[in-house]
Amino acid sequence: MTKKLILYYSKTGNSKFIAEKLSKEMPYDIDIIKPWFDSIGFLFLISLLNIPIPVTISKNKLRPYQEIILIGPIWGGLLISPLRSVLKKCLTLTKPVHFAVTCESKESDKDTKYGYNQVLIKVKQMGGDLVKSTTAFSTSLVSDYDGKIEIDIYKKSKITSENFSEALKHKFDEFKNLINTSTPMG
Repeated sequence: MTKKLILYYSKTGNSKFIAEKLSKEMPYDIDIIKPWFDSIGFLFLISLLNIPIPVTISKNKLRPYQEIILIGPIWGGLLISPLRSVLKKCLTLTKPVHFAVTCESKESDKDTKYGYNQVLIKVKQMGGDLVKSTTAFSTSLVSDYDGKIEIDIYKKSKITSENFSEALKHKFDEFKNLINTSTPMG
């Protein structure tokens, strides 16, 4: 069996929820990405400027794994620095990557400037054939979605077991299937 690692970065808990659900359903190791600086304002600014940030995940941590599953949020349509830093390490080590984001973008807005599709396209451009799959888990798909975009991080919609809709389950199962059917390199 291919040895795979799930890595996630989460501020609201949505990416953590998806990563932990994935690790419960698939026998993969899991670890959290911790940036050296964790202020949202600072991370947003350096993400906007495409500046890498040191994180707790080292290349040595990645080496034993054949594939990496990378999960985290997008903010304002940006590939955030903690994810970019880990993605670059994975690509440097030629590790195949499955990449998923959590976001507030509605499915109908996915192709807009702030939609999640811009980030998924950027990741595919950065990683080429090493990026095996991408997907987005939008809070607009939760069962109790009220349509509000919340600025306060502590009031944002949360993905939970209770509101995990059929649409989210379908996306989740598709992502699991892509991970399970990918062919490891090497």
